[in-house]
Amino acid sequence: MADIHTPIQIGEVLFENRIVMAPMVRFDLTCKNGVMSEKLVNHYVERADKGIGLIVSQVLSVDKDREIAGGAGAYSEEHIDYLSCIASECRKNGTRFFAQLGLPGFAFYDKNTRDVNLLSVKEMEIIRDNFIQAAENCKKAGLDGVELHGAHTFFLNMVSSSISNQRTDDYGGSQEKRFFLAKQIVAGIKEFSGNDFIVSYRMGWCVDEEEDVSTANLLEHMGVDMLHVSSGIPSDRVFNLPENYGYESTVFAASRIKQKTGIPIIAVNRIDTIARGNRLIEDGCCDFAAYGRPLLNDKNFVNIN
Repeated sequence: MADIHTPIQIGEVLFENRIVMAPMVRFDLTCKNGVMSEKLVNHYVERADKGIGLIVSQVLSVDKDREIAGGAGAYSEEHIDYLSCIASECRKNGTRFFAQLGLPGFAFYDKNTRDVNLLSVKEMEIIRDNFIQAAENCKKAGLDGVELHGAHTFFLNMVSSSISNQRTDDYGGSQEKRFFLAKQIVAGIKEFSGNDFIVSYRMGWCVDEEEDVSTANLLEHMGVDMLHVSSGIPSDRVFNLPENYGYESTVFAASRIKQKTGIPIIAVNRIDTIARGNRLIEDGCCDFAAYGRPLLNDKNFVNIN
């Protein structure tokens, strides 16, 4: 029986354990012109030898004209050096490193941001190419993979959701069409990635469990190697959690998807301790347990829990 310390292999990438550092934007460690500050690079480097199986970076913009305030990017070759530095330190210590890729400026419940329905087909194609180029930069930097950010009501989540996507062209309508952009991005990455470069997808929950499962299966079918399940659209979805269930709704959603899909699943949100993550993996609820605040608060979290 697998536990949180059991190695797991996906493609040609071996993870020494199932402990994941979840992506967290460090607004206090600002960047300039999309380039990580030395302090932000050190934030990752200092955790490279702390027994974490996989570190996923904060979301990196794929578009030079769209940055999170004070955030970093992966859209040009000027980002390769610092990403390579982090990847090298991680690999030296047996930790895998992914970059999370996203497009800032879109959030479904924020009316001050852009609407995916107003983007032209040409703009959608440019965004597609930007995601692919950013992933290729990450590959050149020696990363072990990328995670496409399709959760938390942001860009790819908006495009994929029937609630937010009202397009009538190739990028809207049926579930398959709403995921057409993601399919194009994954296919473009797979053209150069090889089996030693993972494509993960941070999936936001859908309107109900049936759509969660169909979404996961669709992503698996299009070539996504692993899923990181988190919150999505609608943000106020109600879950009927089992009595005395000791975890949050996002963990429950991940566990239900795990039962009905064939690719590895990362569960996240207030798992809090290694023991609680271990229980989830031993019970077959997920393949990886992700931690945010614990690893932010204490870089030695894994070794003292």
